[in-house]
Amino acid sequence: MDKTSEILQHDSIAETEKKLNKNWQEFNGFENFGMFGNFIRDNQIKENHLKSIGDTYFNMSWSEFKNKLESYGFILGLKYDIVHEDNVDEVIIYYHKEKGLIIYADSYFNKKNINSGHLCGEIQANSKEDCNVIHNWMSTGGCINKDNLIFETEQDVREGLFHKLSMLESAGKFLPIWTNKNRFLWLVDYVENKVENYNYKKISHDKIMKCPKELQEIVGINVQKKD
Repeated sequence: MDKTSEILQHDSIAETEKKLNKNWQEFNGFENFGMFGNFIRDNQIKENHLKSIGDTYFNMSWSEFKNKLESYGFILGLKYDIVHEDNVDEVIIYYHKEKGLIIYADSYFNKKNINSGHLCGEIQANSKEDCNVIHNWMSTGGCINKDNLIFETEQDVREGLFHKLSMLESAGKFLPIWTNKNRFLWLVDYVENKVENYNYKKISHDKIMKCPKELQEIVGINVQKKD
């Protein structure tokens, strides 16, 4: 396993549980303190490493995050501001035309840092043997076409995004046009989801319709119909 994969898959809590031979819920105060210290140390090691290889990392600046997306080949599809607790923040949708990838993300603290974000796409495995690699790196998702070895993937964009995409591509090819035309998409910001009885399908659909035709073609015209 390469160094980046090892760092991203490392679990500080599981490591401490194994060392002490007990579940974290059974830890005493001293053991909890040690576990927390290991967690902080390992997170700092991970952040430093991801910075050194030019990948995404938690608490990176909002402008740096967008610059990294564009250097990877992502194109801005939509952006708008939201006002939340006296802060003016930004919501973005980016897409990668050749790879059929969609990113939805938002900032916090007046566009200082990235708050949250996810990437959606479809990938076709090169072979049945490669399906195991895709399973290991697809995060949320699953196989949607066993005959053609097609998987859906959803990734948290805030940490090691480009390495995760590289690992997936080592075992398959991202599809520029999604085969699932009725995929669940969540494009609701943290102001919209505080509105009573909001319709996430309509909100998501309306945002897709504001994006370039290239992005609409990736997801398919039947995705997120306004019910």
